[in-house]
Amino acid sequence: MGINIGSSNVKVAVLQDNKIIWNAVEPHEGNFLDTLKKILSSRTLPADIKTLATGTEGRHLLNINSVIEPLCIEEALKNVQYQIDALVSLGGEDLVVYTIDKNNKIITSFSGNKCASGTGEFFKQQLARMNMKIGDINNVPADSRVLKLSSRCSVFMKSDCTHRLNKGEATTGDIVLSLSDVMAIKVIDFLKRARIEKGKVLLVGGVTQNQHILRFIRERMPQIEFLVPEQAAYFEAYGAALMAGTSGSTLPHLSSLFRSGPIQFKRFKSLQSAQGKVTYLPSQKGKVVAGREYILGVDGGSTTTKACLIDIGTNEVTASFYGRTHGDPVNALKNCLLEIKKQIREDIGDGKINITLAATTGSSREILGVFLETPAVYNEIIAHAVGTSFYRDNIDTIFEIGGQDAKYVSLKNKVPIDYAMNEACSAGTGSFLEESAQGDLNIPEADQIGDIALAANQPLKFGEHCSAFINSDIRNAIQQGASREDITAGIVTSIVSNYLNRVVGNRTIGKNIVLQGGVAKNKAVPLAFAMLLDKDILVPPDPELMGCFGVGILAKQKVAEGFLAKAVYDLDQILSTSIIHEKEFQCKACDNFCPIRLLNVNGHKYMFGGRCNKYANIRKKKVFNEAEVVDYIEKRNDILFKECAP
Repeated sequence: MGINIGSSNVKVAVLQDNKIIWNAVEPHEGNFLDTLKKILSSRTLPADIKTLATGTEGRHLLNINSVIEPLCIEEALKNVQYQIDALVSLGGEDLVVYTIDKNNKIITSFSGNKCASGTGEFFKQQLARMNMKIGDINNVPADSRVLKLSSRCSVFMKSDCTHRLNKGEATTGDIVLSLSDVMAIKVIDFLKRARIEKGKVLLVGGVTQNQHILRFIRERMPQIEFLVPEQAAYFEAYGAALMAGTSGSTLPHLSSLFRSGPIQFKRFKSLQSAQGKVTYLPSQKGKVVAGREYILGVDGGSTTTKACLIDIGTNEVTASFYGRTHGDPVNALKNCLLEIKKQIREDIGDGKINITLAATTGSSREILGVFLETPAVYNEIIAHAVGTSFYRDNIDTIFEIGGQDAKYVSLKNKVPIDYAMNEACSAGTGSFLEESAQGDLNIPEADQIGDIALAANQPLKFGEHCSAFINSDIRNAIQQGASREDITAGIVTSIVSNYLNRVVGNRTIGKNIVLQGGVAKNKAVPLAFAMLLDKDILVPPDPELMGCFGVGILAKQKVAEGFLAKAVYDLDQILSTSIIHEKEFQCKACDNFCPIRLLNVNGHKYMFGGRCNKYANIRKKKVFNEAEVVDYIEKRNDILFKECAP
């Protein structure tokens, strides 16, 4: 029997007379010991079966002999009857190219750095963001296209995918093909580095199940014959099984198969040590009242979409919903509105309300502004500042952690005077926390992360570097046998460390700090901030709704200032509305030549797209009487140099 402990899967192959009797490939989701135990206990094994382990550091926690993967590959190659020039291993975390000589021995290897952008695990995470499973990838629509993505870094690529989906520039099928193409390009680049330009190349690893990647690789290097053996998904385990007869040890009873090893990470003190430094303001939600006037506030985030109904008279949130975007902001908003309608019906039955303002913010604010046909489209910085300062006048610092973006805002008299956002790095954001918990630790729901992290005795120190490196550290900690609680708390503290070092940096942190965004609902995160800063942290009511609440209150202020006019917004009409994509043209206003789409909403046509705000400004343009505009610069100069001059 051969066992391969991979970064994402446990692979087992059992041979008799060098023929495969059975094999298993199971995702371990951070718990490879239990996964292996489940595989082995589900089969009847001979008492004296010779066993050999290979794979990552996790193999050292097994009470059996182990060997490095290249030796297993060489042994497997002897038995598959292929004469090849190179072998490519496409795994969950690694991409490795081995050059092979005429005797099926490895000459040298070329492996990537820790960046995850060309690996199976990254692809799997992106599918989860789009609410897709691995089995869905072979059913993408025939008209799906390959788009250019920022492929040098997994985090930039993740942002690219998210924003293209949120702006309506790509479908989920386009993203599947584009990611597959990027991964194929990585394989081609590695083969070129290895100077493999002709001959035969064997492809192994779980990623070979993606038919799009195989097609793109073959299209890009037609002069090479690419082969996929039937043992591709468990190739190293197959090699280990072949070696087990001479190098393996007898499989012990399952109760004594595992042993503990040293954990090579420094630790923090418990998050519980910061209890007492975090204050939660209670939720102040009211009830919907028939006949009253309301504002619809919408925050179209990269991973979640939030909407709330605000009473224009009392400024109370009376109905709200917080749901997944799944790469389709318009449908995500419709889902929010359906849930809000249910809440309205619970409060007033068939009674009527008047929605006279609708405002949008967030990464998909422009497309949602077109969908709602509202000019009230504002950026997140000002929306969050208005929402937070509504509850406390003296707030001077806002920490906001969302799904894809993390923001810092410094306030003075409720006005933002400094701000910063993560440039692209996701290691300080909610999506990284959730995807790491799901993919590596088998924590299925985000709301479970906080309780698990608070149960940790000593959170591990993963540092505050790139998310791809932290992911690698997480897997190393798992393979060293660290507890799920300590790893989870370690991820939380690393996110906070990354945020403080990379987003806030050397900017001023005041005395009255608010933490908001969906991540603030995780009880461990504000405690981590309080522990690392040794400062008090305030969490506002419904921290996940601060964006949509703030943009609603901001729209009300704009009406009072004369910059916005009220209109009529009917939820049923909005739910029956769809955006029709009529045609596309190229803007020639500058050298970017952006594609601009003509959108039809309820018979009204809007130009949408582009890197700059040219067409967004055309949609929202307000005509001013220049004679009434005061030039305060000129007025100040008159006071300084004329009226008050000595």
